[in-house]
Amino acid sequence: MSTLSSEIELLAAGNRLSILAKHIVDGFLIGMHKGTRRGIGTEFSQYRSYQPGDDIRQIDWKMYSRSDRYYIKESDVETSVTLRFFLDASASMLYEENAYSRFKYASLVTAALGTFAHRQGDAFALHIVNDKNQELLRESRNKHQLNRFYQMIESAECKGKWPVTEDWITDNVSSLKREFWVVCSDMLDSIDTWKSFVKLAETIGNEVHFFQILGANELSLPSREIMTVKDPESNQERNIRTSAVREQYQKNLAAYLDELKSSVISRRTHLDLISMETPVTEALRSILQRRQTS
Repeated sequence: MSTLSSEIELLAAGNRLSILAKHIVDGFLIGMHKGTRRGIGTEFSQYRSYQPGDDIRQIDWKMYSRSDRYYIKESDVETSVTLRFFLDASASMLYEENAYSRFKYASLVTAALGTFAHRQGDAFALHIVNDKNQELLRESRNKHQLNRFYQMIESAECKGKWPVTEDWITDNVSSLKREFWVVCSDMLDSIDTWKSFVKLAETIGNEVHFFQILGANELSLPSREIMTVKDPESNQERNIRTSAVREQYQKNLAAYLDELKSSVISRRTHLDLISMETPVTEALRSILQRRQTS
């Protein structure tokens, strides 16, 4: 199984994002049982028990042969929803730990998810997001889509902040098609920003899966006595004595994370907090489990 250390070492050694993403997905698929290989954007037919008065022509006899019970298939075909990826390219994504940036890690997560979606035949789109410039790769499942997807991620530049309004989404997303949105971000913006994002998604009728990506040092503060911290969006630096602020820092962070979760999580919205040390395969596994239970 792929580990984060091997993933980042390969990326840091100059391997292209496309090569590494395919390597991760290949390893992940080998470990999956064939019967569980469900696309992220696939929604399966639903069954219910046969009730007196139902048309017997609707009974699924294959299900009966396997279970010795009568079931009615409520939908005859599998349906597919478009996957729409939102990759945060604000300046705070330039934060680094262990010689790689949050954006590099988030790019790898996004690239692996897109690769998996392409392998499963799902249509997908990509937004590179900051308030200075929003880049868009429109949804498609054609054979060239994945290479365009990789190229857009690799050419992205981090600057500015996450946009405070959602005009850039409403201008480019149809309200007539159901979609599954995947967001890779540190989510260190105003909670109201994310509440508005979720409200828009739910109004349109879409599901959202957030990957909130934070560094191990951000989650706990390192043990060294003096630490220099830098705000990547303002470039301001200051030295802090970690022993003096760690307890209050952890309380404040826990309060923020609790408020964020309570503000955005719902029946159709899920949030995974992942460390920059988490193997990317865990993100793949998490989102597939979410889709199987949604």
